[in-house]
Order: sequence, then structure tokens, then C-alpha cells
Amino acid sequence: MYSSVLKNNPLRLFDVTLRDGLQSISKIYNVTEKLQMIENIIIKKKPDAIEIGSFVSPKLIPQLANSLELFREANSVMYTNKPLDIFVVTPTIKSVELADKHGVFNYSFVTSLSNPYQQKINNKTIHETKEDITHMINTIDNSCDEKKIKLYVSCFSYCPIIGKLNNDMIVNEVVNYYHKYNTIHDICLTDTCGSLQFNDFKYIIDRLDKNNVEFNRFSLHLQKQYNHQNIKNIICYAMKTGISSFNVSNISSIDLPNMSTYEMVGNIEYDNIYECL
Repeated sequence: MYSSVLKNNPLRLFDVTLRDGLQSISKIYNVTEKLQMIENIIIKKKPDAIEIGSFVSPKLIPQLANSLELFREANSVMYTNKPLDIFVVTPTIKSVELADKHGVFNYSFVTSLSNPYQQKINNKTIHETKEDITHMINTIDNSCDEKKIKLYVSCFSYCPIIGKLNNDMIVNEVVNYYHKYNTIHDICLTDTCGSLQFNDFKYIIDRLDKNNVEFNRFSLHLQKQYNHQNIKNIICYAMKTGISSFNVSNISSIDLPNMSTYEMVGNIEYDNIYECL
């Protein structure tokens, strides 16, 4: 799909329902149920890519314990004639090696703009994480040139531990990731807390533009906000700048316990993007 607001870039929708959408939900869905969700999403929503899970400890996120089995099953099914990239989050060297062993072609790495947050979720500093990312990229590069890598850069603007981050620091760090890892095809600016404000976003994007980055290497991972206009402004400005890839969820179509709780929180959905075109 193209639109004049996208500056003639193709819209790319990256579905995270099965990973980010479900990971905080207490009800555990089995592989058969998740495969049905995948089929419904692909047929009805037609995303360009879908992230189906994460190779993390089952003790850490029980919902994602069946990610490897789910990948095997999903990867063996041709849902449509449209090419579809199936991604798995691989946050550690060990998980990348596991993914490579089982034929994963598309990887999602995770880093942060906040040291305290990165140490909490991964028990490593940002510097240590960058060293690991280099190792992980080399592991993938040595196995196949066609594999794709997405890098989540979390705490974009706000950290749940230390609060608001400095905008200029964010710009410098994002530029560093952009140049340091030129084989990463998608740098995903991730609003971890759902607190990103349009003025901060515009400031950061404008300064990234002055650093001559190519925005077709960037994507956005946004959370729903009660201030719907704020989110709409962010999406529209991203599109006008040249960002045309967005993480989306289809969580509202799933029969969840306490569904009303999820209607105002969680990832933005497909309609949030379509209304900006």
C-alpha cells in the first residue's frame, strides 16, 4: 500500500500480536491456538512480517515457552502467496545460536537507551549488549546472507525505572546504532512505556534527519495512549519524514479475559495506521 503521506515508500506492517501482544497475558495459549491466531492475522490483516515469539526462559515469560515449536509449525505452512517474513526475538547469543540451529531466517534483537532498564531485562549494560550484538550479527552473517535482523531500541524517550531521557542523548545513541550496525535492516524505535510525546518525537526525528540517516531503515513500535491525537500526530509525522514501517497488533480480535483492560493499552493496531493514510 502506498500513500502520498508516505513519500512514495511502501507501507510495511510488522505484526507483534503473538509476541508483545500476548506476553503479559496470564492465560497461556497452546500452539494450536496460536497457529489459528497466525492464520487469522495473515488472511485478514495481510501483514508484511509477523513476530511469533521469543527464545527466552519459560520462567521469565511463560506465554512464550512454546515459541520454538510454534516457529516450526508456522514456518512449514504457506498461508498466502504473498511473501511473509516470520521473526523470532533472540535477545542473547545463546538464543541466536538456537535459532540458527533450527532454521530461523529473521531475528529480532533487543537493546535499550537506558542502562538501568537494560540491566534489569538482560542483566547486562548497554556497552556489553552492543558487544553481544556484534557477536550475534557475526553468527548470522556466517550462516546466510539472506537473513534479516530487526533491532528494538527500547526506552525511546522514557524509561520505566529512571523516567524521562534526554532527547540529545537519544539522538546520539540512535545515530551510533545506525552507523555501528549497518547490516541491521530495521532499527525499531520503541516506546516502552506508552509515554512518547509528539514534541519530543519531532525534536528527535528532526535531529536524526540533520545527521543524514536514511529513514527507510527505521520503524516505530508505539503503545496506545489515552491522548489518541498525540499518537496520530506521531504516526503522521513519521510517515511524512520517510518512516513507513510500523509494529502493529491484532490483540483486540482475540477473546481475552478482561478484554476492556486491553482496549486502551498495549500496541497500536492496524486501524491506528490506516487512519493516517
